[in-house]
Amino acid sequence: MTAPWEYRDPLESKLAAEVSSARLMAHVRTIGALERESGSPGEAQAFDYIERTLASYGLAVDRQEIEAYISLPQEARLTLPDGSVIEGLTHSFSTSVEALDAEVVDVGDARPENLTRAAGKIALVRGLASPGRAWALQQAGVLGHVHVLMDHLHNMIVTTIWGTPAPETAWRIPQTPCLSILGSDGERLRALLARGPLRLRMTTRVRTGWMPIPHLVGELAGSREDRFLLLSGHVDSWHYGAMDNGTANATMLEVARLLASRRDALRRGIRVAFWSGHSHGRYAGSAWYADHAWRELHQRCVVHLNVDSTGARGATDYSVLHTTEDTAAFAESVVADVTGQRARGRRFSRAGDQSFWGAGVPSAFMSLSGLPKQDTELSRAMERLVGSAGFPWWWHTKDDTVDKIDDEVLVLDTKVYLASALRWLNAPVLPLDHGRAARSVVAELEALQATAGARFDLTPALEAARGLVERLERLAPALAGAPPSGAEALNRGLMRLSRVLVPLTYTSGDRFTHDLALPIPPLAGLQRARELAGIEPSTDAFKFARAALVRERNRAVHALDSAASMVDELLQP
Repeated sequence: MTAPWEYRDPLESKLAAEVSSARLMAHVRTIGALERESGSPGEAQAFDYIERTLASYGLAVDRQEIEAYISLPQEARLTLPDGSVIEGLTHSFSTSVEALDAEVVDVGDARPENLTRAAGKIALVRGLASPGRAWALQQAGVLGHVHVLMDHLHNMIVTTIWGTPAPETAWRIPQTPCLSILGSDGERLRALLARGPLRLRMTTRVRTGWMPIPHLVGELAGSREDRFLLLSGHVDSWHYGAMDNGTANATMLEVARLLASRRDALRRGIRVAFWSGHSHGRYAGSAWYADHAWRELHQRCVVHLNVDSTGARGATDYSVLHTTEDTAAFAESVVADVTGQRARGRRFSRAGDQSFWGAGVPSAFMSLSGLPKQDTELSRAMERLVGSAGFPWWWHTKDDTVDKIDDEVLVLDTKVYLASALRWLNAPVLPLDHGRAARSVVAELEALQATAGARFDLTPALEAARGLVERLERLAPALAGAPPSGAEALNRGLMRLSRVLVPLTYTSGDRFTHDLALPIPPLAGLQRARELAGIEPSTDAFKFARAALVRERNRAVHALDSAASMVDELLQP
C-alpha cells in the first residue's frame, strides 16, 4: 500500500513529453516584451494575450476589472550639500516628498537598539527595504530612510498591509518616504559622515491610490467532482519581468493547454488564476479573490499551487520547497520524481499570494527552482524575508529580461507543476498528510511549554495535539488502502481537517481578514508564552498576558478537539 502523497498519475509521462519549449518561450517573449505595472496598458495587453490563449485551449474564462489600492514608484533622488545628486529608486507605498532636508544617521542593519538615535532624522540603512524594517523605522520616528544595496537596485514594496487596507489596518499605511541607492553611493555618504554631521535633501514621488486592475480566472470543470485545484500566479511586474513573472505565466498557460487536451480524464476541476496587484498592491488581486470567493474556496478548493519565477538561468536547485505541513510530503515526492533531487518542505513565509489560509486551503510552492546555495547580500536578505536564498541578482530589477531565461530549466519547472496538478486532480484520495501537520503542532507546543516553564500550563493543548496525532496514525492505513467506494468520505474528512488545521497554524485567528505581511509563527496567539520568563509575575503585564494566553489556549484546544472528532468519524467502520 502507498500513501496518497505517493500517487502517480498514469498521464504524467505522456503529458510531460508534450511540454513544449517553443511554446513556453513564445509566451515568455510575448509577455516579457511588455512593461506591466499594475493597472498599466502593458499589463492589460498581457492579460489580453492570456485571455485569448486560454480561450483557444477551451477554458471558460472569467475576466473582471476590480478596484484596488495601488502604489507606483516614479522618482527618487538625494541632493548633497555641494549640490551633487545621487539618483535612487523609491518604493511602492513610500510617501512622496518634494524636498525633505534633514541630518543623516547611519543605523547599519537597523537593529532596534540603533533606531532611537535616528528619530527626527534620515536613517541610512544597510540592505533591502522591507515592510517590517520600514514599519520599525517609522515607529522610531525617523523622517525618512535610505537603503544601501550593493550592485543593483531592487524594487520593493514597504507596506505591511496585505491586500486592500481596511479601517482596522489603514493607519499602517506608511507615512515616511524611502528610497534605495547603490552600494558605491552609500560608501560615499558614509565617508562624508565620517568627517562630521551631514544633511541631505530627499525627493521621492510615488503615485498611490485607487485604480482599476484586471483579474482573470480560466477554468476546466472536473468530470467526476465539483472540487477544484487553484493554480495561480501574478502578471504585474517590475519593468519587463521576464522571470518575475513572465515565465510563471508561461508555465501556467502550458499546464492549462496540456490539461485541456485531456479534460475528460480529470476527476476534479482546475482554476488557473492570473493576478494583478501583486507587486504594487501587496497581493491585492489574490486577496480580493480570497474575499469574494471565500465560500467556494472553503467548500471546494483542494489545494493552492502558486507559480512564481520559473525558468531562471542557473536555477538548478530544488532542495527547498515552500509548503504547508500537510502538503510537504506530496511536494517532496513530486519534485523527487520529476527532477531526481531530494527536496525538503519548508514552512511558508508570509509572502507569495498565499491569501487563502483563512479559508483553510492548503498550499504548495511559491518560487520553485533556485540558484545553488550562495552567500550574497541579496540571498541573505531573501532568506530572512521569504525563506529562499536562491534568487538571482536580476530579481526585481530592470535587467529581468528574456535573456535571463533558460528554456531547459523552464521546461523542467513546468513538468513539476504539470505532475503536481495531475496528482491533485486525479488522486483517488487527496494527497494530504495531516499527521505531519499535527506532529508539527506538538513540536511547537512542546517548545513553547519548555520556554514558559511553570509560568503557564499548555498541557490541555498538548494533550489534545497528541491525541490528534495518535488518531491520525490509526487513520493512515485506511488512507493508503482505501477502496474507491470509500474515497469520497475520506476526501470530505481530509478537507474538513485542512479547514481547521491550516487556519490554526497559519493565521492569527480571524479567518475572514488578512494578517499583516509580516512573519507569522505557528500557533501565533500562543507565542506570548515565550515572553513570560522576562515579566515579573506580580505585575499587570504578566497577568494580562496570562489571561490572553488562556483564551488562545482555548482556541487551540477547540481546533484540535474538532479535528480529533473529524478523525473519529473517519475511523468509524
